[in-house]
This record gives sequence, structure tokens and C-alpha cells, in this order.
Amino acid sequence: MNKVLLALMMLILPGSIFPSKNLIAIADASKQLENRKVNQIRNPTAANAPVLLGLYTPDYIGNQSTIDSQLRQIDQWTGKRHSIAGFFFDIEDSNPGYNIPVSLEQLKQNGYTAFINLKSTRSAAQIANGDVDSSLRKVAKAYSEWANKGENRIALIAPLQEMNIPGEAYSKDPQNFKLAYQHIQKIFKEAGVSSQAIRWVFAPNGWSENNEHRFENYYPGDKSVDVVAFSSYNWGYCNNSSWKHWSSPKEVFEPYIKRMKIMAPSKPIFIAQTGSTSNTQKGLENNAKDQWLRDSYTQLPAMGVRAILYFNINKECDWAINSNSGKSAGYKDALKNPALGYLSPAELAKKI
Repeated sequence: MNKVLLALMMLILPGSIFPSKNLIAIADASKQLENRKVNQIRNPTAANAPVLLGLYTPDYIGNQSTIDSQLRQIDQWTGKRHSIAGFFFDIEDSNPGYNIPVSLEQLKQNGYTAFINLKSTRSAAQIANGDVDSSLRKVAKAYSEWANKGENRIALIAPLQEMNIPGEAYSKDPQNFKLAYQHIQKIFKEAGVSSQAIRWVFAPNGWSENNEHRFENYYPGDKSVDVVAFSSYNWGYCNNSSWKHWSSPKEVFEPYIKRMKIMAPSKPIFIAQTGSTSNTQKGLENNAKDQWLRDSYTQLPAMGVRAILYFNINKECDWAINSNSGKSAGYKDALKNPALGYLSPAELAKKI
């Protein structure tokens, strides 16, 4: 019998006038110990690993000029390297045989690991039923040929990101999403992609319209997932925000992190997408955005996340760190946190 569990039983047994409570306490303690064991087996170096930094770039990641100006220059400016580069890739891309290996190899040679949001204009049911298998096989083949060159080639792939909110053809269909997610994995396996050469990411939005579409209802299960992640932003008073409210980092992240820890206690948690506007109730305030960034990158490591990917693109709002008037001093300050660090693709392959 586990020595720690035996000690817990010895402490509990003297109070045996409440035997049912004792059994519950022992069961809870046993479950916690088991979860710790799973974490240690899955990732024995996690406790010593830094919290990783990531960025999304507005331009095509397969160009060295994009990597130089939108990743490496930011590394130099902040004085801290980013480990992960996020981008979006359509299952029905017109030329995956070129775009997959070129983008991934450019990133690897520059010391970055790709985080691929594998999107689609098809419904979850269509993907699950095999309607896009021809295109999907081309993507999987291109990835397999690149990954099988060895030398710790690896990427993080998040199939059908933000599936639990409106906006995508595959949105708001929990059962078919789970089937589609696992079907995509099956195609990649058939293409010869080793489990050592890929990390599968479950990447919903933190927010959902109602309980039916809480991300827990979409989770395909621990056996299908290596990393759990979520998107969450501070929309503030951005013109495109349907609900005007300046949200603190605690509001933006903490509820979803807690839920993910309950849903998948053995899995590392990433912030798959985040950003902040500078639009406050009083108008544009760069100082408010700067402070939000400082607070976020201070608080997130303490909340237990393993990576933070910043959406450095002005899309719905002024998310980019160089919006309005030059680069954000807040982002540079935020990255001084010693808990934030860098892992090369080879190191990430061993520690995530």
C-alpha cells in the first residue's frame, strides 16, 4: 500500500464514528495521489520548465522576412525569446505540400515551434463523415514527410479551434466535434505521423453562450489530447465588442484555468490566444493596456499555465503590441518575469 495513503488512513481511522466520511476522504486522497503520479510520469521535468511565450504574426509565417520582423525583432526588443509561433491553416489549403513543410522548417531553423490552428469551412459532421478526407490526407502526408526527417521535428496542432462559440462552420456541435477531432487524428496516424512528432491540443474558447456549449462538453478525452488550451481576451470598450467591460486578467483567465484543471488534471494548460485592447471607458489608454499586460504575465504563471500565446494582430480590436503609438512598454516589462523562459523545439519535444 502507498505509504502516504497508509498514513492518511491512520489519521482518519480514529474518527471511525463517521465511517462513510472516512472512506470518502481516503478515496479523495487516493485520487489526488494518482493525478500527481500521472503528471510525474507524463512530464517529470514540468516543475522545472519555464512558462513559454508565443506570438501570432499578421503575415505569412513561411517567409524569413516575417520571422525576422515579427518574431526575432520582438525577441531582441524584449530581451526574451519566444518559443512558439501560432498560425491558422485550412484543411483544404490549396498547396499543403509546400506550405506545411516550408512554414514548419523555417520556424524550426529559427528556433520556434509551430502552434497550428487547423481550421475548416466545413461542418464538424462533414469532417467526421470523411467529406474532406482527400484534402486532410494531403495535409497529413505533408506533415508526416516533414516530421519523419527526425531531429526532434514537432508541432502543436489544435484541430477546429474555438469550436464552442459561434463563428465557424464547425461550431456548436459537441458530439460531431469529438468525432471530427478523432477522425483527424486517425488520418494523421495513417499517414505515418508518430505520436512523438506531434502534440494534439484541445483549444476551445473559454467563454460560451450557455451551459450546453461549455468547453467540457467538447472534450474528446485524455487519450486523444496532449495539451488543453483556451482563448480569452480583454475586449474592453472596443467597437466590435458586444459587451463593453474592462476585464482584469483574473476575470479573463482564472475561471477557465480552474475548470480545465478539473476537466483534465494531468494535462498542461496553454493560453492558446489572448490579447487586450487599449479602448477603455474613457477612450484609448495605452497605459491601461500596458498594465493589463504586466498583470497578466505576472499572474498567469502563478495560475499554473505552461505557455501564453499573444495574438499580435489587429483584427477585431487593437490587439497588437505595437498598436496606436509604438511598441507596448507593458509587454516588454511583462516579459521580465523570471518564470517566463525559452525552450528550443528539441527541448519542447521532451518537456511538453
